[in-house]
Amino acid sequence: MRPAQNDVVWSRGQAVRKAAYDAYKRSPQWFARRQRWAEEWRRRANALWDGAAPQCAVCGRLWTLRDADLHHVTYDRLGAERFDDLVPLCRPHHEALHHIYDSVPVWRTLGRSKATFGIIAALKGSLERSGV
Repeated sequence: MRPAQNDVVWSRGQAVRKAAYDAYKRSPQWFARRQRWAEEWRRRANALWDGAAPQCAVCGRLWTLRDADLHHVTYDRLGAERFDDLVPLCRPHHEALHHIYDSVPVWRTLGRSKATFGIIAALKGSLERSGV
């Protein structure tokens, strides 16, 4: 389970939910879901982009099952996620997104979906400003 940021205090309920989520992320069910997501990406990519591989939504780095993450835009269908419930991110940008979401309370007031795409846009803007 990802530890709380230094300036974030989790309630008992949050800690219980995070522990259950962490167990789900280690489960065969989650690994199978990631595989199905990657297959769906390929199917859609073949129809739209001539087979383009998944990429990090922030930096465009190649996304792979082995060394990248899928971020949950919503937990509404946890365990039965739809394709659009998940966003591909490289591990550093996934960690950066969670650091921002967990440590800047205003993002959480927007709701998870809006916050996710807002933070992704902010991270992309930061990369563009730095010339990366």
